[in-house]
Amino acid sequence: MIGIIKIRFLIVLLIDFCISIVSINLAGFLRLGEFFINSYETIIAAIVVPITFYFFNIYKTSWRYFSLSDMWSLIRVCLIANIFIFISIFILNRLEMIPRFVIVINFFSLAVITCGARIIYRSVFEKFNFDISKRKEDSISVLLVGTEENADDFIRGTERKNSSYKAIGIISENKRVNKEYLIRGVPVLGVLDDTDKIIRKLSLKSNLPQRLVLVSSSIKSKEMSELMKISEKNGMKLGRAPALNEVLDGSNSSLVREISLEDLLGRRQNRLNTKQISKLINNKVIFITGAGGSIGSKLAKKISNLAPSKLVMLDLSENAIYNLKAAFGDNRNEDKNVFLCSNIRNKNEMEKIFSRFKPDIIFHAGALKHVSICEENISEAIRTNVLATTVLADLAIKYSSTCFVQISTDKAVEPSSVMGFTKKLAEIIMQSKDKLSKNNTRFITVRFGNVLGSTGSVVPLFRKQLSKGGPLTVTDKNATRFFMTIEEAVDLVVYASAENIFKPSMPRGCINVLNMGASVKIDDLAKQIIRLSGLVPGKDIKIKYIGLKKGEKLYEKLYSDNEEKITQDKDGYFLVKSKKNHTSNIDNMIISLEKICNSEKDNLHSKLFKILE
Repeated sequence: MIGIIKIRFLIVLLIDFCISIVSINLAGFLRLGEFFINSYETIIAAIVVPITFYFFNIYKTSWRYFSLSDMWSLIRVCLIANIFIFISIFILNRLEMIPRFVIVINFFSLAVITCGARIIYRSVFEKFNFDISKRKEDSISVLLVGTEENADDFIRGTERKNSSYKAIGIISENKRVNKEYLIRGVPVLGVLDDTDKIIRKLSLKSNLPQRLVLVSSSIKSKEMSELMKISEKNGMKLGRAPALNEVLDGSNSSLVREISLEDLLGRRQNRLNTKQISKLINNKVIFITGAGGSIGSKLAKKISNLAPSKLVMLDLSENAIYNLKAAFGDNRNEDKNVFLCSNIRNKNEMEKIFSRFKPDIIFHAGALKHVSICEENISEAIRTNVLATTVLADLAIKYSSTCFVQISTDKAVEPSSVMGFTKKLAEIIMQSKDKLSKNNTRFITVRFGNVLGSTGSVVPLFRKQLSKGGPLTVTDKNATRFFMTIEEAVDLVVYASAENIFKPSMPRGCINVLNMGASVKIDDLAKQIIRLSGLVPGKDIKIKYIGLKKGEKLYEKLYSDNEEKITQDKDGYFLVKSKKNHTSNIDNMIISLEKICNSEKDNLHSKLFKILE
């Protein structure tokens, strides 16, 4: 490989050597009507040009990918080379034998010939590869949907990678697009609203594409749903070109990938990435409860990569801890990573853990979160979601932790379930402790909606039902929920913590809420999951409407009427603050909750909901 690179370099060097000779002689002929073949001017140009190109890294640029920015760089270096040629000839004979304008002409001729050679090479290379790809018998015809710029990038990608994909048309997001456009030889057939009509026309001409490919990241959830229906109706597969971040992080290197659940969010994913996150975690002792869960395990993996001095991971489930330990693989350094199986409700055990490790930061992800389970086990929900959280928060104060991060849910907004109500009470306690904390321990609450694919989420249930042939069970046809990815949830948790710690201006006693865009109908989500499996909703897989369960709401909200939004959306999240001050009632609340847990099991539900009245 190294030998090939050296040969290529020598060939390019030789070409530029010849170009420099041709250029100076062409300049001489245009100005004087004669060539400098045997003169020292030719020798100087032939030596100076390649050397200048070398020192200014021109030879590090591939002719195959020669771009407009490369061209401007080359022109600038041609100017520098001509300055050196001028100085060299001036030193030799004060330019007595050659007019100064020859050097000016040489600059233009050198720039034109060197740039032209590279442009011609790229054009010929791309044409050759494109012709080969067109000749492939197994080429996949695709119809592109998105902006003209994104379509151009995709077509270029098919040419560069000698791909089997062949674009036969473009459907533009731009409603004012000129339908007479050709982009790299591919026609713009119309706009997004005309997709169904365009496909029907292509079908009548026996030119139906095999795939519909989204090349834009701005396609909304409603439009995505419609495109999936159109693809399904016409027997086409729907795919999309990977986003730039997917290419950059190495998660996808192919030109086309399948539509994922994350694409159905109808918005760009929020990725919060700052130096503050590393500063927060680096060389700190981190304690994660519920570390074996969907959020907790992802959080643990992210934090482990940010160089904490020690990472303590705790979960009640033995199996969850076992799987987490296995997921760490060779990175489970026992001096740095500690895996514990224990119950956060065990006050004595928690005291021992805090005394032993003295955590700087606590990420509290441990909770009972299944709505139906909490409804049937009210005392357990109170003990886990509220009382245990309070104990952990008090231990954070006792052992001078930097911050305690409580992970909450949108079900805490105007709660109608035991699960939502207990999380609401935990939020109130955290807000109060953040306001009252005297040792500078911060109490941070992060609130978000349903996490795609997490334990207890509707998505795993749908997939399980789908594997059994259906039906998919939906509570209500009009039920909506806010959704986010696990990556978004984890980023927000860590980022919000860093923002609250390192920015003194951040107000205390607030809730950090991820902006999750528009809510999604559960019914639509069920249909999309069916379509993603290559099946037809209502035909291949039935959907059964079973009615709302006890404690479930038809709609979820990100914040209530009793809360005010105190900051605008920033980096994908915002702050809300309660209009009511519960600080003075916290102790009484906790006493009341303990009484409920120790009382007879009758009327626990009504007793719980009376606490905040």
